[in-house]
Amino acid sequence: MDDELGRSNLSSRQRAEAQTAAEAVRAALDRMRFDCARPVTEECVAEQARRRMFPATDSPEQMADQIRQVLTTAGFTDIVVRPAGPADPAPRHGIVYAVPAGAVCVVGYLDAGGRGGGQQQVVGTLPGGQCLA
Repeated sequence: MDDELGRSNLSSRQRAEAQTAAEAVRAALDRMRFDCARPVTEECVAEQARRRMFPATDSPEQMADQIRQVLTTAGFTDIVVRPAGPADPAPRHGIVYAVPAGAVCVVGYLDAGGRGGGQQQVVGTLPGGQCLA
């Protein structure tokens, strides 16, 4: 709750513009967890094979690294991905992520295994323009 109080307010226009980024973040995370989207790319097939050979770990740090890699590969920059801390807008033992999209942030979390149980929202920035404290 404290996280929401310190964020800038968004106009309906800002919120609508950020939806494209939010959808792209969700699609990247879905590709990480599920089968390849159509049309199937060689990169996705190779990633799926790697996941079969090296199954997901329960290490929050390794899962955060994997999520960071997926978002970076999808073209996002200046992202933050980490095991959730007490001040983060995520439950304990979750992996929180933040992707800046102009004056707006796409912030969400996944369970520690990166397999779901999360949510995502479009929010304003914190003082100083950051997406996460």
